[in-house]
Order: sequence, then C-alpha cells, then structure tokens
Amino acid sequence: MMIVKKKPLLFLVALCLSSALFLNCQGAKKRQATDKPLIGFLMDSLIEERWARDRDIFISSVKSYGGSVIVQIGEENAKTQEAQLQYLIDQGVNSLVLIPNDPDLLTKAVQEAKKHGVPVLLYERIVHNGGADLYLAYDAIKVGELQAEYIVKTIKNGPVVIINGKKNDPIAASIHEGIYNILNPAIKSGTILVAEDYWVSTGNSDEVADIISDLIDKNIHFKAILAYNDLYAEAAIRVLTLKRLAKKVAVAGADADLAACQRIIEGTQTMTVYKPIETIAAKAAELAVYMARNERVTVHKAVFDGSYRVPYYQLEPIAVDATNLRQTVIKDGFHLEEEVYRNVGLK
Repeated sequence: MMIVKKKPLLFLVALCLSSALFLNCQGAKKRQATDKPLIGFLMDSLIEERWARDRDIFISSVKSYGGSVIVQIGEENAKTQEAQLQYLIDQGVNSLVLIPNDPDLLTKAVQEAKKHGVPVLLYERIVHNGGADLYLAYDAIKVGELQAEYIVKTIKNGPVVIINGKKNDPIAASIHEGIYNILNPAIKSGTILVAEDYWVSTGNSDEVADIISDLIDKNIHFKAILAYNDLYAEAAIRVLTLKRLAKKVAVAGADADLAACQRIIEGTQTMTVYKPIETIAAKAAELAVYMARNERVTVHKAVFDGSYRVPYYQLEPIAVDATNLRQTVIKDGFHLEEEVYRNVGLK
C-alpha cells in the first residue's frame, strides 16, 4: 500500500421496472477487471478530524477485499486534485473514490477518468455535470432537519443564527434546506426568528469566530446557533466562552468530532449529528472494489448533477446529545468512553 501527498463517456444509467439504478451500463469503456484491484482515494484534505479516520477505515476495508489503495491529499486545492487524479489514472487504478474540493472545478477531472475507463465514486460531495458512476453520502437534508428539530425543541422560541458552509457546496445547500424544512413553520408562526443566515467564504473557522463576535458586539440577540459542522461549532463556542455566553446559547453541529462530544458532555455544545465513519468508509471501499471488478451495483435513488442522473447510495445520520452518546458514538467505537469523558470524569 502506498500513501502519497475521476459523463463523460456520456454514461447513462438504466432505469428498470423496479426503479433500481444500475452502474456499469453496457457499452461503457472499462478497465480490465481484476481480483486484486488498485483503488485511488483522492481526498480534499485532512484538516477536519474525521477525514483521517475515513482514510484509515477505507484502506483497511479495501485490503480485506484483496485490494490496495493509493491515497492522495488535495490540500484544499482543486487544481492540485486535478493533477493528482491524472497521476492516479497513470498509476493504473481500477476505480477511483473522490472527495472533491470544488463541485464546479473538478468536472473535467471526473470526465477525464471516465474517458480512461476508470469508474468514479463521489464520496460525500457531488461534482456538477461530471456524470460520475456513483454518489455515496449521508442524507444532508436530514442533517439539517435533525439540527433544527433539536434546536426548536430546546429553545422553544426566539432568534437563531445559522452558519452555513460555502455557497457552492451542495452538502451545505442541502443542510440549509433541511434546516428551513423545520424552521419555516416556526418562522411563519412567529416563534422562531433568524437573526443571521451566514454563508462562509473561506471555510476557515476564524471566519466563523469573527461573525459570531461581530453579532455579539452589535448587541444582536440570539438563543441558538446551527453550525454546518463541529469545527464551526467549536469556533462559535470559543467566542461564546470569551463573551461569557457559553451554556447560555444552544449550539448544534455535525460530524461528532471527539472535541464536540467532549463539549456536549461539558454542556457548551448542545448536540451534533453523527454520521458513522465506519459505515460510510467501509461501504465506499466495498463499492469501489465492486466497480473495479466491473460488478453491477444496484441502488434505488439518484441525484441530478446538472446534466446527469447519478446513482445515489444514501445513508441515514443520527442526532446525538448527552443522553445517547454512550448508545451511539461510544458503543460504535467511534470514540472511547474515557476520551469523551476525559475533561469531566466518568459518570
């Protein structure tokens, strides 16, 4: 295994009577199948805590199927990912798993992989107009719904702040949609007010800290923050702590980072949305191996990438708070109990 720092062919999915979508349609150019596939895993970055775990589980799972992995880390740069994708093609990978940095700037890269007969699985993030073979992700709309349901239940009424991801991030857009699926009735009834609905431009957590600090300095009152991920939740809580508002403002995040789980136990973060990494990374490995072996994969959903219907393998997220951390994150081995409770002691 080597670790180092993909319509189209006008790939069309076939819609059969059972509404199942089948990959690897007849006539599509394919690389020769092998029992020992070489899988390319092209990641955006390792900045967020979860991604190193995704990588390690993915590599281990591919090995269990008799395959091997070449990992490339894009350092949050679409141009870098383009070059790395070409490198993986040149190395003869049999399938490629891509966590894209940008949904618009990697269209040609996905098309290039397809042109060389390398099937592409998009992991957690879509690429517009690329015609990838498969999209694997947790239900992002559900993530937003879970956050908003929990916050409305917690605060009952009052102003909230929404901190979104980047505007061109389809996952961020879906989470935003899910939040408003829940908030809209409460907004219409007057019980909930959106004090700020902010879209980050850089993705840097300092930007989130700055916007929360600015709101507080302007005396804009809010009772809750719905953050795109736990990294943004941490930045917001950091400011709330400095302003002596920690535990007084409900904060929702996503990804169930270790630090977020610790904050939940400490009481500074209200909840997170758990997307079991073991499940998605192991499933990505399984699907990548199937694709590398030219075996048929059947799914029952599809997502429109702007030009093509991409088969969509959807997973369900879980709302986590202090009452069910042991039954979810800890039980799954995602985090150790002693690590989660490290700052407060086991109870």
